[in-house]
Amino acid sequence: MYAYYENPMKHIFISHRKETYDFSSHFHGNLEVVFCFNGAQNIKIGENSFTMETGDAAIIFPNIVHEYVRHTPEKPTEILAIIIDNKLISEAMPDILSKHPTNPLIRSNLISEETVRAFKNVLESKNDISLIGWTYVVLSGLLNAVTLVPLNNDPELAPKIISYIDNHFKENLNINHLAAVFGYSQSYIAHIFCDQLKIPFRTYLGAVRSEFASTLIKTTKKSLTEIAYESGYVSLNTFCRCFKKHFSVTPSEYRKKIKE
Repeated sequence: MYAYYENPMKHIFISHRKETYDFSSHFHGNLEVVFCFNGAQNIKIGENSFTMETGDAAIIFPNIVHEYVRHTPEKPTEILAIIIDNKLISEAMPDILSKHPTNPLIRSNLISEETVRAFKNVLESKNDISLIGWTYVVLSGLLNAVTLVPLNNDPELAPKIISYIDNHFKENLNINHLAAVFGYSQSYIAHIFCDQLKIPFRTYLGAVRSEFASTLIKTTKKSLTEIAYESGYVSLNTFCRCFKKHFSVTPSEYRKKIKE
C-alpha cells in the first residue's frame, strides 16, 4: 500500500496505546513525536526502518512519509504518539519548518529525565494549556538531542500542492498544470512528490479520487460510470484500475461488500 495524506483535525492529537501500532504508510503537514514507555515498536520514517525500544523516542517532521509496523515484544508495549499543529510551534521553533533531523530516532541514553517526565505529564494533562506546555518541554528536550540540517526544498511547497490537489482533484490535473500554478518546472514538482513525499504524483491523485469515489459508492445509488466522472476520472477503465490499486478490489466488488 502506498502512502496517503492524513489531515489531523486537532491542534494537538494524542494517541496512547498499550500495544504496538500497525499503521500504514502516510504523511501530513504537522510534527509528530513518538515515545516508547515499554516494549518495542517498529517504525519506518522516510527510507529508514527502526525498532524503538523502551525509553526511545522518534521525531517526525512535517510531510515525511512514515509507517508503524507491528512488533512482537517479549513484554507488554506502551506507546505514546503526539501530533502537533505547526501553528502552535512555528513562531517559537521556526526550525521545524525549514530543517529536518539527520536521524529521527533518539535512543534512551540521549533523552533526559526531564523529557521523560514531560511525556508522562502530557498523558496526565487536564486541560489544553497544560498539554501545550508539557508538549513544548518534550520538543525542547528532543530537539536538543538531534542534529538539524536545512531542507533542500521549499518547506511550504508540498503542503500547498497537496491542498491544491485536494480542492481540484475533479479537474483534469497533471504535472504541467501544477508547474504552471506554482511557478516551478515540471521536473521539480515531480521531484517534490518522489523525493519528499515518497509517492508519485499520479499515484497520489488516484488515491484522492478513489477515496472520494468510495464515499459516493457508500452513500449514493449512482452508477459506477457517473461516480467515475464525478471523481475526476476520464474513463471507467481508468477508474476501475486506480480504485483496485488503492483498495485491492474493483468498484463493483467494493459496492457488493458494502451491501453485504
